[in-house]
Amino acid sequence: MRRLLPFLALAALLAGCGSTSKTSGSAGGSIPAGASVVRAGVLAFVSADSDLGSGQWQQLDKLAQKFPGRDHAIAQLNQQLTKQGVDYEQDVKPALGPEVDLAVVSGGPGSLTKAVALTKPDDPGKFKALVVKLNASDSSGGKAVYQEVDGWYALSNSQAAITDVLKGDRPALADDPAFKEAMGKLPGDTLVKAYVDGSRLNALVSQAASQGSSGFDSSTLGLDKLKYIAASASAEDNGVRLRGASSGGPAGAGDFASELIGGVPGDAFAFLDFKGQGTTDQLNELKSNPQAAAAISQLQQKLGVTFDQLLSLLGGEVAFYARQGVGIPELTLALAPQDPSSALATLDKLAAHLAAMSGGKIEPGTQGGHPVKTINLGKFQIHYGKVDGKLLITSGPSGIADYGQGDHLPDSADFKEAQDVAGMPDSTGGFFYLDLKDALPLLEGLASLSGQSLPSSTTDNLQPLRSFLAWSNTSGENRTFDAFLEIK
Repeated sequence: MRRLLPFLALAALLAGCGSTSKTSGSAGGSIPAGASVVRAGVLAFVSADSDLGSGQWQQLDKLAQKFPGRDHAIAQLNQQLTKQGVDYEQDVKPALGPEVDLAVVSGGPGSLTKAVALTKPDDPGKFKALVVKLNASDSSGGKAVYQEVDGWYALSNSQAAITDVLKGDRPALADDPAFKEAMGKLPGDTLVKAYVDGSRLNALVSQAASQGSSGFDSSTLGLDKLKYIAASASAEDNGVRLRGASSGGPAGAGDFASELIGGVPGDAFAFLDFKGQGTTDQLNELKSNPQAAAAISQLQQKLGVTFDQLLSLLGGEVAFYARQGVGIPELTLALAPQDPSSALATLDKLAAHLAAMSGGKIEPGTQGGHPVKTINLGKFQIHYGKVDGKLLITSGPSGIADYGQGDHLPDSADFKEAQDVAGMPDSTGGFFYLDLKDALPLLEGLASLSGQSLPSSTTDNLQPLRSFLAWSNTSGENRTFDAFLEIK
């Protein structure tokens, strides 16, 4: 089974990367077909489109053709199949249906987690022959078994696992309201869809915690309210999208339009932005955990500030960004606390402790007319100060002076392009942006500083990567998550 499941995934990947088309229906749609033969209540369910002629795999291959290493990667995958002792065209292609699924069940810590693969092969005889062939070449001692139900073949390392996963006379996963709701949050046409049952995940975590000595309570992270998590991957004209969705779970801070981004210099190649309230609320819950409370007490003693003072720094909008620097990137943390003066006093205490512990010193100064304090650590300096009610902590000698001056990130042509192709709205629950086009020269520069150079094969295959943009949106207890990798 350890060989068969990765093998099926590998074969499905080969199906979409340069192989000849076959005529069969696409696996697209809100509900994967395999969910009709799986029982409701499984821990997790993953469905992959293995139709060689589907629009998704053809779109992915168009994107793959932009990479010089595509043909070499396909050759390597074919070699892996050859090592398994099978031929793709003769053994694998007819043995797979348009969909390959994986269902997982678990009774909790100490019990066996069971995984079952499912497919509806075009040629059942070829599927059976492939299993026999792979079993014959498997020296591990464990043999795979299968069972047919309505044209679907369930494959696992034990009949007990198959019986546990197949619905039999029980309700089907396809009819489970939470599963249907989760699938409805994902695109209909995808390469892969995945689902995790929130209540069973919470039970698994709680049982693991009860058997340990951590005293962890899953409710502190909101897992006790989690209904489901779902995710998908799909290919689009300009790149690859990951979409996620969840219901229940920890409460978020809600969607907002970033204010801090308006002062970020336009040459920033990385930017992370979120509202700290949701995070600080969850961290505040940790004080009720005895072991966490002990760790918090030690942290307070080392830093010289209270845990509440630390959380107050992150209570508003939080942004982190990176720009090109001299040798290494310039890193800046921007904060919008509710009480800037009190937060600045907390930074003063933190700076004093850091300087005392490291043998450094604190030096007053200015940047762009703003009062600035510098923690001088010898070869490295950290500057911090307040600009228009916002706190800035930066490694750059002009990082504070440059905030709010000149061109800004929202006006950058690269950022606008990334936002447009990814479809990110102006209001989100937080987002992350990375300009991969500008990050590549940085990687090459860092490699040269270490006396090395990136292989040409690596740099050539990184060239098509344009940007990466990820964000979340919140509506009540429901969240969606998007990540888009732009390929050009």
